[in-house]
Amino acid sequence: MSSPPAGKTRTLALTAILLAAFIDLIDVTILTVTLPSIQADLDASPAQLQWMLSAYTLALGTGLISGARLGDIAGHRRVFVVGVLGFTAASAICALALNPGMLIASRVAQGLFAAAMIPQVLAQIQLLYAPHERGGPMAGFASLTGLAATLGPILGPLLTEADLAGTGWRLVFWVNVPLGLATAYASLRLLPESRAETAPRLDVPGVLVSSAGLLLLLYPLIAASDEAHWPGWATGCVLAGIAVLAVFAATQRRAERAGGSPLIALSLLRHRSLSGGLLVQLLFFVPVMGFFMVLMQFLQVGVAMSPTEAGLTLVPWSIAVAVFAGVGAAVLLPRIGRLTVQAGLVALALAMLLMAGTAAGATGDTGFLDLLPSVALGGAGMGLVVAPIIQLTLADVPPEHAGSGSALFNTVTQLAAAIGVAVMGTFFFSGIRDGAPDVTTIGAAFHDTLWLGAALLADSAVTSSRIRSGRGIAATRANWPAYTSNSAVSGSASAGSGT
Repeated sequence: MSSPPAGKTRTLALTAILLAAFIDLIDVTILTVTLPSIQADLDASPAQLQWMLSAYTLALGTGLISGARLGDIAGHRRVFVVGVLGFTAASAICALALNPGMLIASRVAQGLFAAAMIPQVLAQIQLLYAPHERGGPMAGFASLTGLAATLGPILGPLLTEADLAGTGWRLVFWVNVPLGLATAYASLRLLPESRAETAPRLDVPGVLVSSAGLLLLLYPLIAASDEAHWPGWATGCVLAGIAVLAVFAATQRRAERAGGSPLIALSLLRHRSLSGGLLVQLLFFVPVMGFFMVLMQFLQVGVAMSPTEAGLTLVPWSIAVAVFAGVGAAVLLPRIGRLTVQAGLVALALAMLLMAGTAAGATGDTGFLDLLPSVALGGAGMGLVVAPIIQLTLADVPPEHAGSGSALFNTVTQLAAAIGVAVMGTFFFSGIRDGAPDVTTIGAAFHDTLWLGAALLADSAVTSSRIRSGRGIAATRANWPAYTSNSAVSGSASAGSGT
């Protein structure tokens, strides 16, 4: 392993890897706002629009654990640079897309290369900084999530409407190219190389089986949105997907018992807080990620807002998330424990119901102020959930399995995002299939979709009772980043070894 840099060089190295993480995070939120422009330019169907989002999150979610293991095998810097360059090339192909199929395929490539890139970000922070120094870098990494959520809905419309050289929405992808090339160059110059002393084996059959199962499960949810009624082939695909995933679980359990290197250490699910927390995260993230996509359809296609106006509507949401995430983790969690998460889930469900009322009576004059109360309440609710749920979910995971627990949590999050776009999108578009695409029809479909989201959030709030109470968990500004570094940062090494 080469020697870690120090001083200004180390700061520049940190900047390079955080830039890569930022590009990945913003690529989801920035595309959500530009979907109507893409639909008009490429004549994309509702199912294809969902795949433009789902393809990326599905590829990323299924590849995260494998990406972490590749870093252990081939070296973290090498895999990181390959991931950055691949992501950059895929972004250029997205920008050149001639039809929806080409864009979807390019998004799959983006997700796969991001899955190789993101685990190495945390591994490099662990390598660059001693344990007592990781608070600042990890705080910076955590803040990128809120920043990306805030800037994505704003930058997307601005770049689209700038229409530089007639690029339109394609500029959203072109901006990744210079940023990606600069990141790759800086990484080669500044980052040290490292790998696990005992390189684990990559479970290729496990990767293939799990990916096949997830594809069989998700494809019908998305493709069936073009059908008038739920088709028989879709039911067959779902049942086949469940069967394949059951086989995957059995092989992973067998590999773990034999002392092998499974992709997922299923024994961790015996911890009630982890299994319950993963289910809470799934039921929470499915409606949230689906919500953003259908909200943009409602605002731009239904209410006829410009992309910029639609993006600015979400700014109060992003600000509220940032504020209440800090309040939830640093102030409320140590005092009231899991009630923090439950309060956030209830607030978010109420926000969706409040917005549903606005959608039911929406007209062409519906605007920012009409949506402000529900948007602000929703952001506050989400903020109370996102930070505490990580701590509560991983609280009972043994230290030697902290990396695997974190990797499992991140994978469930990405898969929930894919499922959310599929389920919420299918429900929404099925409501406007037979009606005129006016504000009344779209508003009614949005209203019904929000009720579905609120029901899932209510289920998540009930399920959260499975998690430990969590009172007394330290979550101050001083030790919250340290907690993150001891779990998430170690994910690349521990998840890679299956321990």
